[in-house]
Amino acid sequence: MFRLLGKYRHALELSICLLAGAALLSAQRQDPKSLAWIERLAMAVASPVERTVVGGTRAVGHFWRRHFELAELVEENRALLSQVEALQAEAYRSAQVEAENERLARLLHFAPANTDLPMVVAQVIGREESRWYQAIDLNRGVTDGVHAGLAVITNRGVVGVVQRAAANHCRVRLVTDAAASLPVLLDQQREKCILVGEGLACRLKYLESTVPVAPGDAVITSGYGGIFPKGLLVGRIRAISDTGGDTLFQTVEVEPAVDLSRLEEVFVYLQPPPQDEPATP
Repeated sequence: MFRLLGKYRHALELSICLLAGAALLSAQRQDPKSLAWIERLAMAVASPVERTVVGGTRAVGHFWRRHFELAELVEENRALLSQVEALQAEAYRSAQVEAENERLARLLHFAPANTDLPMVVAQVIGREESRWYQAIDLNRGVTDGVHAGLAVITNRGVVGVVQRAAANHCRVRLVTDAAASLPVLLDQQREKCILVGEGLACRLKYLESTVPVAPGDAVITSGYGGIFPKGLLVGRIRAISDTGGDTLFQTVEVEPAVDLSRLEEVFVYLQPPPQDEPATP
């Protein structure tokens, strides 16, 4: 019998529920007040469950609203950061352009010794430095009228000589290069000698020991050699080695007038200076 009841348990349970529901419905129609306590009991049981479900639904809704609001804020923050980065980049470019304009203005205020010579402004685009080789690359070449043997200067003084030129760029050998050699003149003493490069500085050659010199004395171009016009500042005497009067020539170290390690723009003469014709006998 128990086996039979177990087999039909679900059907019996459903039948009992239906009969109980029908009995309650019938009783409520006959005497509605008699079942009021059942309604109150059902409401007392269902109310906490309802509050829990409603509260949970509201919490979930609030959570998703906050999620979407935070997602929008994150997206807005990214957009603002992108705008800030763009503005910073633009400000940096503007500052660079302003600095370049100031440097060019200083260059344009420079009055060369020979104003009849045409010049072109060039930017430094490369550099090669070692103990004995000193050179820079410029963004001017044959198409701009630049060729080997032309002088390169700044508003402070002599830089070097164009070593070779291609269509749109050229290489300049600096005055500090070990192979550089430049006829110069002591501005105060009016003594002629040769300035040679030593990698990081320069030295005077063939300056007689009897010539009085002192640190700070100016060294200028002599106008000889057909490259630089006369009177451009090359550098200033930095040190004199004491030879004790035992040698014919003194050793004098010269500091270049231009800070060659920080060059950004330069002038390139587009033709050599005119040379004085020798006097006819």
